[in-house]
Amino acid sequence: MNTHFQARRPSRQTFSLSPLCVVVLAALSAWQVAAHADRQQVAQVEFDTAFLAPGSSRGVDLTRFSRGNVVAPGKYSVDLLVNDGWIGRTEVSFRREHGAAEGVSAQPCFGKRELERAGVDLTKLSADVLETLSDTTKCLPIGQAIPDATADFDFGDQRLKLSIPQAAMNRQARGYVNPEFWDAGVTAGFLDYGFNLYANRSRRLGTTQTQAYLGTRWGFNAGAWRFRHDGALLWSSETGSRYQRTSTVVQRDLPSLSAQLTVGETHTSGELFDSTAFRGVRLASDDRMVPESLRGYAPTVRGTARSNAKVTIKQGGAVIHETTVSPGAFEINDLYATGYGGDLSVSVTEADGNVHTFLVPYAAVPMSLRTGANRFSVSAGVVRNHELLGSPALVQATWQRGLSNLLTAYGGVNLSQGYTALMLGGAFNTSFGAIGVDYTQSSTTLANLSRMGGGSARISYSKDLPKTGGNIALAAYRYSTEGYMDLNTALRARDAAGRGLSIESVSRQRNRAQATFSQQLGDNGGQLQATVSATSYWNRPSSDVGYTLGYSNRYKNVSYGVQVSRQRAADGRATTMVHASLSIPLGKTNPVSVSASMLRDGAGRLGMQSTLSGSLGEDSDLSYGATFNHASGAGQAQQTAASANVLYRTSVGDLSGSVGVGSGYTQGSVGMRGGVVAHPGGITLAPSLSETFGIVEAPGAEGARLVNAPGVKVNGSGYVVVPYLTPYSSNGVELDPKGTSTDVELQVTSQQVAPRAGAIVWLKYETKSGRAALFQAKQADGTPLPFGATVLDEKQEPIGIVGQGSKFIARGLQDKGLLTVKAGEGDAALCRIAYEMPVREKGGKADGYVQVEANCDGVVR
Repeated sequence: MNTHFQARRPSRQTFSLSPLCVVVLAALSAWQVAAHADRQQVAQVEFDTAFLAPGSSRGVDLTRFSRGNVVAPGKYSVDLLVNDGWIGRTEVSFRREHGAAEGVSAQPCFGKRELERAGVDLTKLSADVLETLSDTTKCLPIGQAIPDATADFDFGDQRLKLSIPQAAMNRQARGYVNPEFWDAGVTAGFLDYGFNLYANRSRRLGTTQTQAYLGTRWGFNAGAWRFRHDGALLWSSETGSRYQRTSTVVQRDLPSLSAQLTVGETHTSGELFDSTAFRGVRLASDDRMVPESLRGYAPTVRGTARSNAKVTIKQGGAVIHETTVSPGAFEINDLYATGYGGDLSVSVTEADGNVHTFLVPYAAVPMSLRTGANRFSVSAGVVRNHELLGSPALVQATWQRGLSNLLTAYGGVNLSQGYTALMLGGAFNTSFGAIGVDYTQSSTTLANLSRMGGGSARISYSKDLPKTGGNIALAAYRYSTEGYMDLNTALRARDAAGRGLSIESVSRQRNRAQATFSQQLGDNGGQLQATVSATSYWNRPSSDVGYTLGYSNRYKNVSYGVQVSRQRAADGRATTMVHASLSIPLGKTNPVSVSASMLRDGAGRLGMQSTLSGSLGEDSDLSYGATFNHASGAGQAQQTAASANVLYRTSVGDLSGSVGVGSGYTQGSVGMRGGVVAHPGGITLAPSLSETFGIVEAPGAEGARLVNAPGVKVNGSGYVVVPYLTPYSSNGVELDPKGTSTDVELQVTSQQVAPRAGAIVWLKYETKSGRAALFQAKQADGTPLPFGATVLDEKQEPIGIVGQGSKFIARGLQDKGLLTVKAGEGDAALCRIAYEMPVREKGGKADGYVQVEANCDGVVR
């Protein structure tokens, strides 16, 4: 007996099917499903051996393959799906019917508790079934418990699919996940960071300005409790460094109330009143606990940059985001929600030092709720505002209730030292659109001044126009009397009065209007978008006015658009910008986009630029761009500039960089975003993390790709972080084994999980390790091995099946050993194969199957 190892290694894709699949494919054209009265039994498959080479399966009983993977009795942890909807990960008992043969698969068995988990309405069950299931030790196959119900178990993916008539089911909204299956996660800690270093050198002044931003969000989970801290380290070569603490909180969810409990530094909800930062306790409804189909917001920030610019976003004077953007139109849509109210101030710092700013309205949409739905928020503590001398006490409570399909009522109270406000209102769902109307009465006591009181009326409107393709996302108007103040205005006024200053320095709103509109112009006419906002004040002559009007369209693969925006600030100065763009994609494998644009600002400066951008890598791991621009006008000398930027995505974070050179300046920046997770298995580096994420453990599966997050792979320790998951919803987490060693086999490649908000969930993927090889074996007399014969290892465990051409793939091999070939279960050995695998370099990774030519010794001792 001898073995011979060939030097060539075929790619894994050539042998991606299991040996059993080879057997099935060989006779696939001859199979037929036998009808069976009991739909719970596994369908039988018959193989016509006439399609095989004469004598190739002599002595082998191929009927055993008609049963597929036989399921042994016991308890299995499975993903339970009912009518194609994921229910949760749960344990199900599998039992073999009394008198059934050993080769027949056990069937899933359901008791009362299991049927409830599956969403079955127990009142719809027959009296006989209920009587049987009243004994908690008994269970029934799904077809016996519910007529016409069926079960289908995928042994490989450990998925149990049930088909149950809707008449027997409880009515649940689409996307509903039973709170029983919400995963609280494991005890773990994490750090999420974003770093940006920006430098600009003026050749005219001979000076260099350098700024750095390190934003961090870190926390620790223990059971249902979450500890979180947000902050940022700001550094400048001119002013030095300072640390800005955004918030420190302890949180947990309360599923029974569909609410979140937050203790620490946070914001009021901002749904009815403007959001206010405070330190204390907040209990508020969490709509994410409601199925997605029943859910009733941080805005997207859009703007335009002329160069590699630094974008800083502030809310209430605090920096909440900072990053570097490429020349042209940009969009930032990954802001953390900090409340439903409080406008965002956006500053764009160009490479030449010019800065332009604009406001992004951040307000609630009409508060319509479904009939019977409630939303509430209760906050108590002290105001957190570093610009104020003290920390006034604060109590705020709001409530909304869907009274009918027509009306949602809402109201609230806002209390602080020297301040009281009461709101009442309603949202009407009409054929003309959703209309919200409310009135707020406030009273403010100021030091050494008479009390100021007044009211504020607001009307808001939202409407889809499906017939015309239009949408009015939000139109709102508010009028306030001279004595009215919202809480934040009152706090500033009381602080000014306490300092002996005039309260006239505090702007008091008189009118405020805003509207957002979009219109689809036919099938190929493009889209028109418009945003308008205006605010006037009682104690200030000028008004804040801003509008944006844009048009975009596509012709085949060519995209083009134009946008006009105008902002008039409090000092009366107005800025107008016009931006036109054209983009053409080139190539298919690694597409490249070529674009050109023109930008004209309010100073009469005209800029033209052309950009080349694209990506490389299987998962577009590397993105790059290069820009050339030319500017003139406004009485200034012509300026020419060029810049380049690159972004590299890895399993441990994103790396970015940019360089630029122009008339009188040079600029450069580097950035990094990522995360670090400390968990029961060790410490794992990760991409930037969301509020809720997961950890996958797949021992030995280094290189396996996470389908949910392109470019993210299992590391050498067998771990990978799933950087973002949606709380209280079903999330599919899938591993692609491509890239792993052929010596490692994933027993399961996908799982479902429904995490609670802020949870760090743990997903274990079982693997089977051992060397693998493709054998080409013959019997001692030179004849092929019988088709369908079983190959066993030294422990007499099946590790392969002989396929066509006397070939088989064997997994779980040792460096050397002895294989046994049998015709079937219980049969005597036909022959044995002694093998010795080639020596592999230490740390080497198998990227293909070793091919083995061997003789199967017919002498069995």
